[in-house]
Amino acid sequence: MFIDAGAEEAIVPALWGQDTFIEKAGGSEIIGQMWAFNDKAQRPCCLIPEATALFQERNTILLGAREEAMFFYIARCYRYERPQAGRYREFTQLGLEILGPTPEQALLRSQAICTGFLDSLGLEYELSIAVKRGLSYYLEGNGFEVRCPALGAQQQIVGGGAYREGAGFGIGLERLVLASEITSRG
Repeated sequence: MFIDAGAEEAIVPALWGQDTFIEKAGGSEIIGQMWAFNDKAQRPCCLIPEATALFQERNTILLGAREEAMFFYIARCYRYERPQAGRYREFTQLGLEILGPTPEQALLRSQAICTGFLDSLGLEYELSIAVKRGLSYYLEGNGFEVRCPALGAQQQIVGGGAYREGAGFGIGLERLVLASEITSRG
């Protein structure tokens, strides 16, 4: 579906410098949940807690001479938090990032691609727009979330929004699988 929409696959590294997440995530809870350590050269690094920040940091390289670029990825992400149903210390994020156009245009396009993907799975969900996302790189009021109420306490399966360089979203695959199983039973 993402390829049909014109997205290119991006390979996301599991190990990255801490500074990217500290700078891009601001005071969010993600910083306290990072698996952080120094590498052999004593540079602060971490296992990535999410992937969107990487695209923001590398947007000029990824865009090249293009005015717009769209990427999808499947990334293993890591957060030191209490494991719960659908929420693990190691999880898989399926994401889409649209770089280059105005954030508003990218946001509308990313929401359409996201809901089209979920509809193709036959999933019952609720889309909430204009929500404040917990990461400081999102523009105020330009976030969105998708929830599957049948999941109970851990309802959120998608989080996304607009940021200065474009817009995108991340889907928690473990929660998506749980939501799909519940929907197929119901």
